Amino acid sequence: MTSYTTLLNKIDTFCQQHLQIKKNAGEFKEQMPNFSTMDEKYPLVFYVPISQTMGDFTNVFNLDIYCVDIIQKDRANINTILSDTNLILNDLYLYFSQGSDLSIDALTPSLTPLNNFDLDYVAGWVMNITFEVDQYCVNDIPFEIGD
Repeated sequence: MTSYTTLLNKIDTFCQQHLQIKKNAGEFKEQMPNFSTMDEKYPLVFYVPISQTMGDFTNVFNLDIYCVDIIQKDRANINTILSDTNLILNDLYLYFSQGSDLSIDALTPSLTPLNNFDLDYVAGWVMNITFEVDQYCVNDIPFEIGD
């Protein structure tokens, strides 16, 4: 069985092992940090829960995953940001769609570019992605067995 927490832990593991990602977190979109602070490290990945559907054999989680980097004042790095953050999100998709973890399957995502996102002087992409994860059965429900 893969719970939402297990899925987030696996995304965290990917982000911590990826050589380009400097910071990652996940929460509701309203709790997203202010990206323009001086102490932020970039590129940054932030994942937001969107929905969850229960099935007979799988649970389906839909997330928005943001990957952003800081824009230089002259915007000379904008295309580099778009390229690098797109590749990072593609790496995440490949990690789950072609990886060895058979309990999670990533379905085809869609990506939308972000320009000066939230007026925080960052750009990048947001990826809407759906994960199918193994469901558990009734025998796995933690019941107290009585006499």
